[in-house]
Amino acid sequence: MASASTDQRPGGTAMQLQAHPMTRQILKCIHLTAVCTWIGGGLAVLVLLDNDRFTRNGDELFAFNHAIRSIDDCLIKPAAVISSASGLLLCLLINWRLARHGWIVGKGILTLGAILFGAFCLGPWLRDLSDLTDANRLAVFDNGNYAHTYLFGAISSIIQTLLLVSLVLISIFKPSFDQKRSFPRRKTWDSCFAFISRAKP
Repeated sequence: MASASTDQRPGGTAMQLQAHPMTRQILKCIHLTAVCTWIGGGLAVLVLLDNDRFTRNGDELFAFNHAIRSIDDCLIKPAAVISSASGLLLCLLINWRLARHGWIVGKGILTLGAILFGAFCLGPWLRDLSDLTDANRLAVFDNGNYAHTYLFGAISSIIQTLLLVSLVLISIFKPSFDQKRSFPRRKTWDSCFAFISRAKP
């Protein structure tokens, strides 16, 4: 359960959300599961795209491309939405504040970009591969449109999968970096205030 607490400050009233520890743990599990599903789906798409290059059977080619489309529709898209929503809730419930940490802002922008690119570019390209092979089977290899679509889809899938892995690495290393960096800065300010207070008559 999440509850709202009011923090009275000189500049006004700030509303903060707080959640039961069990709620946060459940959200973390959902978030991690969705992220793993998103990355796993992307890797599965890359494997199937690689298999496309070696097939000599029209039905097999269609099966590969149809599987790619199914993975995108049933795994990647829901996982992207769930991971983004759960990540946003975690930021609010842990009181990280969306704009307080630069790594959270960066992750949010990159995640939004990955979702929009997948929805409007990569997803349609992968669907086109399935539609083209459904209509022409092996004849698509003589179709220049299929070759360009395959190339764009393969390169974009590689880039997006690497981007997702980099987002995971940011989550792992950036928070600890912020914590380590904050201690020397705090100690420096404390020393300055102590020096000023001693210098007063």
